[in-house]
Amino acid sequence: MERREIEIFLTVGEELHFGRSAERLHVSVAMVSKTVQKLERSVGAALFERTSRRVAFTAIGRRLFDDLKPAYQELLDAFARAVASGRGLDGVLRVGFLGTATAQFVMRAAELLRTRHPGCEIRLHESRFADGTAPLHDDVIDVLLIDNFAVPVSTLAPDHSAGPMLFREAPMLAVSARHPLARREAVEMTELARYEVLRPRAPSGQAARGAAPEGAERLFAPGQADSSFAPGRAPEGRGSGRSTEFGSIQEMWALVGGGHGVFPVPSHASVYDARPDVAFVPIKGAPAYEWRLIWLSAADNNRVRAFSEAACDYVAAHPDPLTATA
Repeated sequence: MERREIEIFLTVGEELHFGRSAERLHVSVAMVSKTVQKLERSVGAALFERTSRRVAFTAIGRRLFDDLKPAYQELLDAFARAVASGRGLDGVLRVGFLGTATAQFVMRAAELLRTRHPGCEIRLHESRFADGTAPLHDDVIDVLLIDNFAVPVSTLAPDHSAGPMLFREAPMLAVSARHPLARREAVEMTELARYEVLRPRAPSGQAARGAAPEGAERLFAPGQADSSFAPGRAPEGRGSGRSTEFGSIQEMWALVGGGHGVFPVPSHASVYDARPDVAFVPIKGAPAYEWRLIWLSAADNNRVRAFSEAACDYVAAHPDPLTATA
């Protein structure tokens, strides 16, 4: 039996309808009929009972179908594994992310990738606020899911590649539940000059490793908000001129909850990071967070591109990819 004959026989066995089988295989009904007749001559017995109203297996046809289908699937799987190995899809892909919701998104994209390429193993790595692209340069990860404030695409060095924008989120201001802003329905971006905005602590040697500036500085850069304000500068009369710094997400939440400052976060944080001592206030006039994958151009390979494709396909199938459950 030739491969096309096997495909036609198995498809007719699944559909039990010559017209639907032809449509599914993108061939003519005449070809389906002739192929079945050829197989029946080779077997020496009818494989299907056919009338103008229905198509049904004969006993011999049913047995052939049950024997042939798993064997044919094993053949296809073996060929797919060989192709994946030859194209460099088998192996480990290390994916960096920032935050709880984005971790779930990475997992969903990884699950989709594994259904397509079972030999590709995904390993997750949680980045810190101030890491920027450092984990890529330090060979800790192969690809990073990051927002445009932490690592703006326009500032990427020439040795970086970026995938398409995956999804957008409105920014919100995380404040202490006791903060005056906690009772507000929204806050204007220009108002933030009155409050101390926390600052991610830059790791030593960050600039040398190519890490980007802090996301808050990108969000409230001159021209985006009141030109007299930038995170890291305390409001007038607030002391030394240095905002409180944090090194991890949990430190940031503890400082915000304790009333030591405020910090801009993407809107998904109000769902995934909700806590009784923190309130979330929409920021009017602020640009949206935009999430995408980035990687080093020199490390580009088929695993990276396949993961980027899986992430794009997952987003296309889920209007709100950060809250989707499957």
